[in-house]
Amino acid sequence: MPLVTAYRHAPWDTPWRASPNREQGRFHRALDSPTQYLCLHPLGVAAELLRHLGAAAAEDLDTIALRLWAAKVDLDGLTRIDFDRCTGFGITPAELVGDDYGPTQALAERLRGGGAAGLIAPSAALPGTEMVILFGPRILSPFLFDPVDPDDQLATAHAAERARPADEVVSLVRWFGDAHVGLAEWQAGGVMPVLVDPALR
Repeated sequence: MPLVTAYRHAPWDTPWRASPNREQGRFHRALDSPTQYLCLHPLGVAAELLRHLGAAAAEDLDTIALRLWAAKVDLDGLTRIDFDRCTGFGITPAELVGDDYGPTQALAERLRGGGAAGLIAPSAALPGTEMVILFGPRILSPFLFDPVDPDDQLATAHAAERARPADEVVSLVRWFGDAHVGLAEWQAGGVMPVLVDPALR
């Protein structure tokens, strides 16, 4: 499978964690081994950040400064867990994108224990798109060069500094407590919708 470009926000000099996460996240508990989160849609980065900041943050996007990174990611070897397949992994579709991180943290623990390198899952913040979650430490490699050790290094570029989120992302964010539109549409038709760019609606 060819490499795909994925995106993330990280306010440091590298976007990659080499030591355990100090706070919990959707697919890791505090002090678990490093867990890396990337978005497969460019708007996903702002959606994830806005969701965690809360709806009030959307009132003044000019106060938000994204440090945007792009990375080449090989999806081979990653476990795709979508709404159709998630029950086979011991988690319901609602839990997969739910606000309670307990079920997704337990899922990640089982995958790590089985030796998985990571997973691909629906975005909780930007319905209709997907996230890549990588288990274990990673380090930066220059974007235009092949990594010496593809298992640990990711070709990475610092893409933007103090970037303001795009206006159109606000209407697409799924805030904590809101229904997940992608889950609802999947339940109605059995297919997870693909995000349609607001400009094309």
